[in-house]
Amino acid sequence: MSGLIDTYRGYVSVQECDEMGHMNIQHYIAKSSDSSFNLRVAMGHAALAQAETGLGYVALEHHIRFHRELRTSDLVAIRAGVVEIRDKTMRIYQEMREVLDDRLAATFVVDTGCLNLETRRLTAWPDQVRARVETMRTSLPPEAEPRALPREAMERDVSLARADAEGMLETNRSVVNTWECDTNNHMNARFFMARFSDAQGHMWAQAGLGRHEQAARGLATATVEMRLAYFRELRAGETLFVRTAILKTEGKILRYRHWLFSGDTGEPACAAEGAAVLFDKATRKAVPLPDQIRERLR
Repeated sequence: MSGLIDTYRGYVSVQECDEMGHMNIQHYIAKSSDSSFNLRVAMGHAALAQAETGLGYVALEHHIRFHRELRTSDLVAIRAGVVEIRDKTMRIYQEMREVLDDRLAATFVVDTGCLNLETRRLTAWPDQVRARVETMRTSLPPEAEPRALPREAMERDVSLARADAEGMLETNRSVVNTWECDTNNHMNARFFMARFSDAQGHMWAQAGLGRHEQAARGLATATVEMRLAYFRELRAGETLFVRTAILKTEGKILRYRHWLFSGDTGEPACAAEGAAVLFDKATRKAVPLPDQIRERLR
């Protein structure tokens, strides 16, 4: 069953790539977000109708697998469909491919909700959305299933007290900029991921292999799988900070955790669990984690 429809077509620009030589993870989410807006139109739930309907569309959880690197000048297309629709939420599937060779670059499984923009609470999907969704039903392919991060791996009991007790390191402190907010008047999912991306350098330094040493050894890092759960909205002008913990190593995989908090209230706004690897910048192949990292974690 494949009701996937075309929802994004674009390009990887130089400014979307980082020192690893590939597109930064925040831009995967950015293109996924653009895809979601196009899917909304196909569902009869367009953002331009929000003033009339009072209804928005909000991401609740992401499960992302990064299958291949995307490099500068790669052409990108996304197709999307609906896996399941419930009373107030639905699960969508997005498939990102490089256009010229049709290689799979990333898969996204996204739980979304219908947001009442006045009460800021979830509400039932309109009937016309339910009707249109039936034409774009799809099922999850094996490539989108969890590999290193099953759903139960996500820690949802998140609090600043727990972060303090577990000695989680502060890896980002910043503010929500107006230009980071979308039609729901809150920070877009891309910029949650941007904070986690910015936190990665501090995380690897904590692990005992900072960016300068990586560069000297011809190494780079990449996240291969990630889960995000969004707990509350963040609004323009609100301060925020990220706490990070490295959980364990499994073969070539380093498991980590980011918790993002409102700096104004101390409330948790988002939790992320990730699986990352080191790779050789020349061969682009994953390499074993150095003993110094394993010893430090031990």
